[in-house]
Amino acid sequence: MMAVAHLRDTPRPTVLWSKTVLEPVIHFAKLEADETADVAVVGAGFSGLNAAIHAARHGASVVLVDARTVGSGASGRNGGNSIPHFPGTMTPSHVASILGKKKARLLSELVVAGSDLVFRQATELQIECSPMQSGWMQPAHSSHSLLNVRRAFEEWKAFGAPVQWHSAADTHDLLGTAGYVGGWSNPTGGSLNPYGLALGLARVAKKAGVRIFENTAVQKIEGTATSPVLVCGDLRIKARIILVTTGGYTDGAFEDVQRSAIPVHLYQVATTPLRKELRASILKTQMCFSDCRKSGGFGRLDNDGRLITGGAVFALGNSRRYGENHSRARLKLLYPQLSEQDIALETYWEGFCAVSKSKLPILLRLGANVFSLGGFSTRGLNLAQNLGRLLGEFAAGKAALDDMPVEVVEGRRDIAFWLFKSCAARYAFPWFQAQDRFGLS
Repeated sequence: MMAVAHLRDTPRPTVLWSKTVLEPVIHFAKLEADETADVAVVGAGFSGLNAAIHAARHGASVVLVDARTVGSGASGRNGGNSIPHFPGTMTPSHVASILGKKKARLLSELVVAGSDLVFRQATELQIECSPMQSGWMQPAHSSHSLLNVRRAFEEWKAFGAPVQWHSAADTHDLLGTAGYVGGWSNPTGGSLNPYGLALGLARVAKKAGVRIFENTAVQKIEGTATSPVLVCGDLRIKARIILVTTGGYTDGAFEDVQRSAIPVHLYQVATTPLRKELRASILKTQMCFSDCRKSGGFGRLDNDGRLITGGAVFALGNSRRYGENHSRARLKLLYPQLSEQDIALETYWEGFCAVSKSKLPILLRLGANVFSLGGFSTRGLNLAQNLGRLLGEFAAGKAALDDMPVEVVEGRRDIAFWLFKSCAARYAFPWFQAQDRFGLS
């Protein structure tokens, strides 16, 4: 059974966002006494914090616990890109084949509007997260990917999304990259400091009356058929409803949640700040992008001009050296104008992302009043927050379960051969590279 101890990421100080954060770091106490609340939330990431805030705003008493600290998981370690699109080249029609027309339409509407909502909420709540809503692009790196990228663009255009198609020349001009043959963009996308956002949400949650406890691990849930109770060592948290929002950091205490998604081990790197003359052409508008390469083809700048990219961790041998070498090669491929000095990597960090079988979020109903939301599959900055808000409204009795625009599963939904796939994911990076090399992505 995979436990938190085996979900080893790099220490918090290694993460770039911890070094550049502007939002004050708040420390919360460990649970020291039994608690009672209307809503208990497990996991202090984007979905859990938003669920807690919106449940509290609708009058519910809320307790939130995390085995580590606010934003210590994927929410404070991701690339910081808010993407108004499904994973890869998944389209609204593809989503409809999975969810049915009604829920697919609602989820597609949330995806399109969600990125704008992320930046708007950060502004309204006065969260210092270095927001740059300068748009997001999906460029095509091959003739094969061009067909899929164009299909995604056409469907979003027909859906009414504010998308724009770009020629190879326009793509080169906007991104400053070499090799892309076209692409599409949505101006509502953008980048921010995700750790700063998580800290700001925790500050807002505290102000809304949410009782937050850090370094408080949950061992199990008792009484799932009646009144659920979180068991935290010798202490108990009684609640009317329990929400589990632990994502890729779910451990064996929630095996039914853990096995509903694969914890994919990812890394991020950041260069030293680019020279001023390079900033005039490389991502000159601060637009972020992600292509369809299996081994990672995405990039953004932070406020200081660091170029940020990443990929999947390869657990065999020196994983950091492997990731850094791959990233340097990828950056050199995308930006041949960069010198060896320009692609000097200042920072490297790792984290886990929960990828569901369908690549779409799912909601598990694990008891009469126990629910788990997860499986955001690299789209958490947008969807984890917006679906977390809806989950909080549901928990406070202000929305129906059917209002959630995701698949609702009664009971557990294990991925077949979960343990094998979870282990295999840590050794798959060379296979991803091979697919890209032979034009299969």
